[in-house]
Amino acid sequence: MTVPLILTNCTNRKRGSVSEELSARSLAKGSYKVVSSEWVRRVEAAPKNTPAQHVYCGRAVTETLQAARAVNAQVAFVSAGLGVVRAEEPIPAYTLTSSGDGADSIRSRVTEPYSPARWWGALMQARRDAHSLARVIDAKRWTLILVALPASYLQMVGEALAELPARQRQTLRIIGPRREEEVPEVLRAQWLPYDDRLDNPQSGFNGTTADFPHRALRHFVAHLPAIRLLQPAGEHRGAVEEWIGTFAPYVRSRGATATDEQVLAVIARLWDRCAGHRARVLRELRDHSGVACEQSRFRRLADRYEAQRV
Repeated sequence: MTVPLILTNCTNRKRGSVSEELSARSLAKGSYKVVSSEWVRRVEAAPKNTPAQHVYCGRAVTETLQAARAVNAQVAFVSAGLGVVRAEEPIPAYTLTSSGDGADSIRSRVTEPYSPARWWGALMQARRDAHSLARVIDAKRWTLILVALPASYLQMVGEALAELPARQRQTLRIIGPRREEEVPEVLRAQWLPYDDRLDNPQSGFNGTTADFPHRALRHFVAHLPAIRLLQPAGEHRGAVEEWIGTFAPYVRSRGATATDEQVLAVIARLWDRCAGHRARVLRELRDHSGVACEQSRFRRLADRYEAQRV
């Protein structure tokens, strides 16, 4: 039997120092073709010494690799900077994102009307489809492809998935978007209906928004032996609806407003207790310290705290 494939997203946090050339902010502004061609030239010239699964870090990666081990799956990461890379494939450290308005968002470099899907198409053309979804999926007759992606990444690669032949689309299970409307219509039959109930602490799979798809993935594979790996999407979907129905809807309590300095003080107090695991620090901060902190703000303050520790 062919082993499953897990397709998941890369992470903002990466091990290794990033050269200025591999920071999106250093790119000159231009058309999709100009920017993607220059970016790919830099990527292809860069040293590649570390496997992708060791460059990307955080709970999302930990959950994904744990799920992969449970069902003997292979893993590939979907990256807005590299395309699709296998977990064991050596890659360089880099900073580029297809969403948001930060300094390393490719949106700020492209002068044409922007969409993540258009950037993905330009990147694939510049890479000569060597790291495309179709190339990875065509490489093997996968019996099951678990697509654990947040809605933002599905927005980027959804068109490419929708264009796969019907036989290949039937092997997909879309895990991550919390609403069916966030999934391209042609793929909705493959969507597994995980929602906010997974965040209920009683589920044992609660966590942060950023790692939701990966927690849902691990929950799904934990139950695969009971429902059989090769059941149709409708059977898998029904099983998920049954499991998720055992958890009450979870509404996260609103924490108290705090200044950056107050949040930093809480991070410092929790850091060693959580062994520096950011997802655990954020959960403790939100759930037990009574402090409100949006995820991008936490990332910025955690970066600041780590820099102060050096």
